[in-house]
Formats: sequence, structure tokens, C-alpha cells
Amino acid sequence: MRKRRFFTFYHILSTVLLLISAVTGCVSFAATPKPIRDSWYVMTVDKTIRYGYYNERVELKRDRLFFRSHVWKKEEDYINEEQLGAFSENTPDLAPLFYNFHSTYRSSELTIDGNVKDGKVLHVKVRKGQTELPIVRKVLAPKTFFSQFFPVWLGFQLPKLKHGQSISFLSILEDNLDLNFATVPGRVRLEKPDEFSTKTGTRKVSLEYRDVKSTWYVDETGTAVRIEMPETRTVVEKVSKEVAQKFLSN
Repeated sequence: MRKRRFFTFYHILSTVLLLISAVTGCVSFAATPKPIRDSWYVMTVDKTIRYGYYNERVELKRDRLFFRSHVWKKEEDYINEEQLGAFSENTPDLAPLFYNFHSTYRSSELTIDGNVKDGKVLHVKVRKGQTELPIVRKVLAPKTFFSQFFPVWLGFQLPKLKHGQSISFLSILEDNLDLNFATVPGRVRLEKPDEFSTKTGTRKVSLEYRDVKSTWYVDETGTAVRIEMPETRTVVEKVSKEVAQKFLSN
């Protein structure tokens, strides 16, 4: 199981975020070095198995959005890590620019560098250990964005969505070796409030991504508070940094 399936994967993994004006639909950033978003999450399987935790951080760097994700997963008694840093244009379309993905599994390493040229063609370099694979080139459809920016994209869409209304999107799954970095479609639907969303003051959103269905409870900026994935029996919860960093040691 990969954090990307949260989107966050299911990518589908995440986790982002932004100060959105419901009136103008524009984004405003304060002139400060502080991150736009810095959120921590824990992942639990079958209600009791502590699978892992991760941090999502979004910053504004030279008029570009920078998304950084760091994941810690406990697999076969090892703590494996995944790190991703991605840049996009600071626009509602979140036009993709470039990214770097790095993961470790025991002694194995995987590094992926993606770069979008002229806003149309994705070039990807992959290195497994000391072996470099052939460069992958993919032509991107308009309004395609990096999957890690899904919560940011969702934040832009929420003011326009009504209950029962759905909207589709196209994304680049940054570590998608299986599909050779092909564009992945998805669809979100704003649901009517339930007991949890009413209690927490969040929006309930259904997500379909790579044939996987999940339910997201998000605030007005698209930041997830809770993600439920019935098919994998996984629940993701937003917690404090202190709780997250102790999650796998308890």
C-alpha cells in the first residue's frame, strides 16, 4: 500500500493551504516566510494497525507554489520513507512545473525527477539504485496538475460546488511507474453533510481516483481533516506534529 493511493494519494494521497476568497475566487498570500499549510496526519488500518504518518507542507516560493510531502510507513518491521517536492504555478489551474520523488525500502532507493517543458510535455528521469531507466516523455492535456496538489485544487473548487454536484480532473501521479506516468483521471462530488461533517464544521467530499473510492472531510481551503478508504480499510486523521511523530513508537 502506498501513500499515493490516498491522493495522496489517494495521494490517493493530500493533503492545502490557501486563503481563498469566496467572493472573488482569488488567492491571497501574506508576505511571510511561514508556510501556507503545515499539516500532519496518521494512517490506521483495520482500526488498530498503525501503518504510518506523514507531513504535508505548502509554501510560496518566488511566485510559485511548493508542495513538500514526507511519509513514514511501517512495513515488515521497517520504517520506510517517501519524500516528494513539487512546484506549480500559483494559479487556479496549478500548471505543473517540476518535481522530485525519493523513496527508500530497506536498502533499496528510488529517485524520480519530473520536468514539464513548455507547459505541455512531461519529461521523467528514473533511477533505481544505481540504474537509470530510459527517459519517459508524455504530452499533457490542458489543466493537468500534479496529484499532490489535489487539496489545493479542491480548495479552488469548493466555493463553486453545490451538494450532489461532481467535477472531474486530470493529474500526474508522480511515482506512477506502473502506468509509465500516464495522466490519471479523477472525479469529486460534494455530498450532503453527515454527523461527522456537521460536528467538525467540514465539507464531505467523495473521491474516485484510479477506481478507488474514498471519502474526504475537508475545511473550506480543501485541507483534509479525515479521509476514509473502505476498500483498504484505512483511515487518515489530521493530528498535531507531536502525536504524529510518536505514532509508530507506541
